[in-house]
Amino acid sequence: MEICVMTSTSQASHAPRPSEARAILLQLSGQVRHAREAFFASATPETVHALRGALRRAADGVWLLQAVLPAPDVAWLRRELRWQARRLGKVRDLDVLSERLVAKHPYTGEFRPADLLIASARTRRDATVEMAKAELLSARAATLADGLEHVLLRALEAGEGRLPFDTVIANWLSRADAAIRVGEKQVMALGRRGRHKLRGHVRTLRYNCEVCSRGSPAETQYIAAVIALQTALGEMNDDAVCAGLRKNLTHCGDLDKVPGLQPSLHRIHRRELKRAWRALDALALPDFAQAQPSEPPGSSPALVSAAQALASEP
Repeated sequence: MEICVMTSTSQASHAPRPSEARAILLQLSGQVRHAREAFFASATPETVHALRGALRRAADGVWLLQAVLPAPDVAWLRRELRWQARRLGKVRDLDVLSERLVAKHPYTGEFRPADLLIASARTRRDATVEMAKAELLSARAATLADGLEHVLLRALEAGEGRLPFDTVIANWLSRADAAIRVGEKQVMALGRRGRHKLRGHVRTLRYNCEVCSRGSPAETQYIAAVIALQTALGEMNDDAVCAGLRKNLTHCGDLDKVPGLQPSLHRIHRRELKRAWRALDALALPDFAQAQPSEPPGSSPALVSAAQALASEP
């Protein structure tokens, strides 16, 4: 996200300081390490999603920590982490398609287009997983994976003495929040590329809010709304992904009869996106820097359940 960071000394002094930045870096690198081990032990849809998310979260967290990290290290770390996350993108797309199909009731009769589609998607997924594993075991990926924690801490030590962390956090989050408030009409009119770009901004805002959150009610409600918007944008993107894969698998029969690919599902997701956008637009950005600590920094378990409750509101 191309957002300029200002360093006004008028910002509050209760946001994470460089000493807390060390804990954040250790947390991010630990998540990547554990997710990577789980992925190579068993490349299930859950471990693929977890590793991809951990890599993206680490990349976005490094961006937030640019106040205490040297600029060249920030650019290099983000580029390498995002490159690794993209290796898993095609696997995730095929998992989304299969998940939509197997979640529906099975068809009856001799000809079952859903079964043929699932078999074709799984065959392609197996080949894509092997390709992703080979790339993630390459010298380029292994060098960063094996020494990510060391690289992050070394960069942090090299950046000590730079601008105080607490002078940029509140301003960065404020600008990030303003960047995604483009208006309801503009959001609903976005195409696939526009939604994908907006979802990237929303995801970055979410991860960094979770890192800075102390668990106050206002923060929890705001982050839950951001998660709901990210989920709604993701469902719309998944619709486009499934439509694209469907065009490549036309030999599988009449896919219009497959419940997970029906056009009506896209209309449902548009309504969910509008509801999620209105819920977020009604909230103001909490002052994360002024929040009183009630939970340790990081994602609160209550956020996911709150997001689900928000998404289910009429």
